[in-house]
Amino acid sequence: MAAPATTMADKANVKERAKAAILGGLLADAASMPLHWIYDVPKIQDLLASKSREATPEFFPEPSCPFYKHPYGSLSPYGHELIPLLRSMAENGGELDENKYGEAMYGYFTAEEPDAYRNRSVRSIVAGWEEGKRGKELGDKDDFQANCFAKASLLVARYAGKPELREKMEAAVRVQQNNDQAVAYGMAGALLLEKVVLGQSVSEALSWAVGEGGLQPDMGALVERALATRTQPLRELTYEPVPYMVEMVSKHMALRDSLSPFALAVWCNGPACGNPAAFTNVAMAAAQYGNSYVDAVRANMLAGGDNCSRSLLIGALLAAEGGMSCLPREWTSQVPKWAQYEELVDRLLAAPTGQYVC
Repeated sequence: MAAPATTMADKANVKERAKAAILGGLLADAASMPLHWIYDVPKIQDLLASKSREATPEFFPEPSCPFYKHPYGSLSPYGHELIPLLRSMAENGGELDENKYGEAMYGYFTAEEPDAYRNRSVRSIVAGWEEGKRGKELGDKDDFQANCFAKASLLVARYAGKPELREKMEAAVRVQQNNDQAVAYGMAGALLLEKVVLGQSVSEALSWAVGEGGLQPDMGALVERALATRTQPLRELTYEPVPYMVEMVSKHMALRDSLSPFALAVWCNGPACGNPAAFTNVAMAAAQYGNSYVDAVRANMLAGGDNCSRSLLIGALLAAEGGMSCLPREWTSQVPKWAQYEELVDRLLAAPTGQYVC
């Protein structure tokens, strides 16, 4: 039996959710940036108390990341990485071109935003470009941190429901992180988000991920762990901390009774940039805070650690479900380049997309 024809209304709804996904991720990233990479939850709490912002941690007025000082209202290093990808696709008729993407990344971090913090994989792109490498040759061969799934919203927005999504997502990941593990985590994030952009709820997408025909078994198992925290929050470590993290992890385990269940669970999985912890924590936020963009973003930033990388996919998932109306105007007004980002997203989505396979 032939699939039902895709109506103009269907396409419009998909495009609306796709736009919300990209902008929702960028907004969550900018909102979290002032409290990024603080591996000390009590310190975050003290900072917020000093400004009477305990209930409204977003856009903390004094950017306090110990590793970089981006201006208030700007993106984190992860958010910055999305802009050259977004621009290169928007200027290429909506299509991903690996070489143009690599060139855009190099130009962005060396000329347009030279003071933006460079993650390991961005440093690999810059060095590789100057050595004459192009396309996926630029990608770091070993790094599979959260950068891979942080970019999912852009590829899903353009290719949701189309058979080339997997190919394009893999290509985009490999330009920055050219290894199979990065592709696997990036693909898992993209396929989850695709379900929501095409009309499922976040809860339905998570259930699909662990069901037959969902994500590959190892990724599905991580989502299953995240779903289980709805009824039994984590209170013990699921990993062995690397030496430099032992002291900070031990501190937070000793504080387990004073931390929120979500923040403690993030630390039980691991609060840093690496996978599988980062991806699991995204799924956990989606499982526990579905239907509430603001609550999910706030809970994630209050958990500390690498909250910005997580925020890009958490924000995308929850905004794709809630639509543009779930993005608070009092938040968007605090991002100086918001109109520029929205214009780029509109250009990306203006390109013909063909039929969606819902």
